[in-house]
Amino acid sequence: MKHQYIDGTLYFYFYGDLDNLTVCNLKDICIDLIEKYRPKMVRLDFEEVTFIDSTGIGFVLARYKQLMKSGGELVICNLSKANMTLFHMSGIFQIMKYERNGVKL
Repeated sequence: MKHQYIDGTLYFYFYGDLDNLTVCNLKDICIDLIEKYRPKMVRLDFEEVTFIDSTGIGFVLARYKQLMKSGGELVICNLSKANMTLFHMSGIFQIMKYERNGVKL
């Protein structure tokens, strides 16, 4: 994972699998970065993510809840077709926005 902070927006760029093992390694880092920057918006870029499981979905929901406490917004970006299907089935787009955009480093 890489990240950058620009003008009130914190960008996270994930790659590979977002599964139980990966989430365990990334969770505290992401929590700390959100607490450090207190962003108005967080954009999660999944363009390089090949696989997401239920732990990955839970990780996204937990970051959403973390941001809601401070009035922030979370946007999911650049899902593959397979991952888009998974996110749709989870119902996550009823509470979060999705964008296909260029949030590259």
